[in-house]
Amino acid sequence: MRFLASLVSVANFVCVLVLADSTVSLRVSRDASVSFNGILCQNDTVPCSSIPLGLQTKLVAFKGNRDYSRILLGFDLPLNSVKKCVLQVPAPVDIAGPGYSLTASVTDDFWDEATVSGFTKKIDGTPVGSTNVTGRVASEIDVTSACVGAKNNKLSLFVDTSFPLVAFNSIQSGNSDVFKLDYSF
Repeated sequence: MRFLASLVSVANFVCVLVLADSTVSLRVSRDASVSFNGILCQNDTVPCSSIPLGLQTKLVAFKGNRDYSRILLGFDLPLNSVKKCVLQVPAPVDIAGPGYSLTASVTDDFWDEATVSGFTKKIDGTPVGSTNVTGRVASEIDVTSACVGAKNNKLSLFVDTSFPLVAFNSIQSGNSDVFKLDYSF
């Protein structure tokens, strides 16, 4: 009888383990700031939107009258079926005010970190989640629908701001406080 009770206890434990979700934290694989505007840079000779900003130490989202920058993030996803997917937004390194909102939009994966610019990357994206942030704090955005629809185990997201400027560490900064994705399966 005692053996049977132990066997039932082990079976219940195994069932709980099988039913529990697993979550992995995925560090961003590639990131860039992308400028979309009609402003000229480099002594008013080169359109700013043609300059690749993918290998800089800061990621910048900016919304001005004529100048517009987005953060572009790329993740390599596990092969497992996703149950929940949450973008972990680090605390900003620079903000131009006390509060702002961030919106994540899914976009295609046809870009390279070293060469992406407003001329090579289309501005289109489908919004998948947003958050309001006050101060220099970390936040999160539920992007499960984007992960569910990801193709070839790749996910690319644009991150936009409602406020004039917010900047984060890029993977080139060497800082561990960068964008991550909590992927539950």
